[in-house]
This record gives sequence, C-alpha cells and structure tokens, in this order.
Amino acid sequence: MTTIRPTLRKVTSVLRHLNSHHRAHSTSVSADELSHFSSLASSWWDPMGPSRVLHLMNPLRHDFIASCLADSPPLPLASASDASSPPPANNLRYLDVGCGGGIFAESLARTIPTAANSTLKTVTQAASITAIDPTSALIKIARDHARTDPNVETHLRNGKFTYKNCTLEDLVASLQEASEDQKFDVVTLFEVLEHVDSNATSSPLAFLTDCLRVIRPGGWLIGSTIARTFPSFLVNQVIAEAPWPVGVVPRGTHEWSKFVNPDELYGWAQEGLMRSQDGAASHGGSDALQGMRWKCSGVMYFPGLGWKLVPGSEDWGNYFWAVRKSV
Repeated sequence: MTTIRPTLRKVTSVLRHLNSHHRAHSTSVSADELSHFSSLASSWWDPMGPSRVLHLMNPLRHDFIASCLADSPPLPLASASDASSPPPANNLRYLDVGCGGGIFAESLARTIPTAANSTLKTVTQAASITAIDPTSALIKIARDHARTDPNVETHLRNGKFTYKNCTLEDLVASLQEASEDQKFDVVTLFEVLEHVDSNATSSPLAFLTDCLRVIRPGGWLIGSTIARTFPSFLVNQVIAEAPWPVGVVPRGTHEWSKFVNPDELYGWAQEGLMRSQDGAASHGGSDALQGMRWKCSGVMYFPGLGWKLVPGSEDWGNYFWAVRKSV
C-alpha cells in the first residue's frame, strides 16, 4: 500500500489540474483580455510603468471602503454573537476578485494587523483577504512580490492572506454548500467589470450575481468601473491610451462598448441581489432588496495630484460604486 498511495495521489493531482484547467475556460473574461494582462506581468509592480495609475488609486480605494463600513458595518458572525468578549477591532473577511498582480490585494493585506498591533482598528477592519485571478502568470507575480514584505509574507504563511489561481465561477462552486459564516464580509471588484464578456454563457449581471452569492448578509460588494459615455471615450481611450507621455495605460486596455453606466450597474445590483437569493424551492423577490444600500461617486485622475473623489463626475469616466447585501 505504501507504494500505491503516492501514485494515487499523483493521479488525483493530475485529474484535479485537468479539471481546473477545463473549468478555467468558463471564466467571464475573454481570452484576449487575459492575454493582454498577462503581457503586462513583468511591469505590473513598476510604479512608473503601465499600471502606475492603479498604484496611485489604492489610498482612495481604502478611503471609499472605509466610508461604506462607516455607513453600514457588516453584521457580526453568528458564531460570535454569544461570546462574552467584544469582537476583535479588525474582524472582516475580504475577497478580491480579479486581483491581477496584487496591486490592491497586497495594499489591503498591509492593513491586516500583526501580533504587535492587533488591537489597533484599521480603516479597512480587515482580518484576512483571499485574492483570486484566472491568470496563473499574474498570480505568480503577485505571490513573488508579496514575499518581499516581511509583514505580508507572515500573513501569507499564517493564512490571513491567500492567493488563488481560479475563476470566480470556481470559487462560487466551492462555496455552494458553505455556511454564511464561511463567506465574505467585503468583496472587492476594482477595474474588472468593464472586462467581463457579454455572450450566451456570461454577462456582467451574472458576474455580479456570483459576487453577491459569496457575501454574507449585511456585507458589501465594492468596486470601480468606467461609464460608457462620449466624455469617457475621450478620457479613457483617446487620451489615456495615447502614446507616452500623454497616455497612462497601454493601448488595448479598454473596450468602450464594455463600459458600464451607473444606472445600468444599479439595476444589475438590484437584480443580482434577488438572483443571489434564489434557491431550489424559492426565488428572491423584493424582500431581497430590504436593507440594500447603494453608493456611487465619480473619481478623476489629476496629473501631479493623483486620484480624487469628484461626486457628480460619474459620466466622465471612472467611478466607485458599492452595494450592501440585504440582511
């Protein structure tokens, strides 16, 4: 038996790899988009490279998350409701979908307290983060870079920070039978929705619904995307993708037809909340919208100043948005 078990484990491992490879083709992001972002892997962590505007956006992302948590904090875990001691200052479980090379995920991991400062409340209130992406090259880049920071590497070793090379669909399937306490308090979706395909097997609505399925009641889905308007076409494709030194992102990064207007996104969020409550014996109706919260604010990039929240500028291009799942 001792000689058979390693062989069985090896065969099982191969089968799992093949199954994972097959399921990865069901990702909602097109092969062309995945190839484009894989080609940027070597420059992902160059602060002056093609991804520099994403590096500069992180502080504002943290601030927007903090504003959502201040409006409506996620509910405490049911398993902790009878505890005599108060919950930890940082007790939220995060999921970052489409993490790429880890620019946002790693920045959030740095807010997870170490043993030395475990009682200090941070703006994100993060206790752990799982970051997923279907592109193996980018996950490798993300893991390698995370190991260069001793505190972040500690979080990787103890499981508070995890990278997974999988699709959102894979994760939803793995949590199908999970309890609410095993799901996430905050799911982040930064600069991802505008890369989701709309076809017979995928759509932004289906993608959002899957995100909402892995969020605990009272939790938040928080993201950013780009409006599909003429001003955003000029800003995000004509100007942003212009040759250096004018442009700030590589040509081909965006496809204007995939941009999403705020009113469309709000409608998808409502429908997604109802669909995420659908079960074998029942369908989510308007009750699924009770306790829903919606936040939306335009953001603009100013050379030399960075990203700033500019409420009312949503039609000009980039905007932050958030939806709180009903209790």
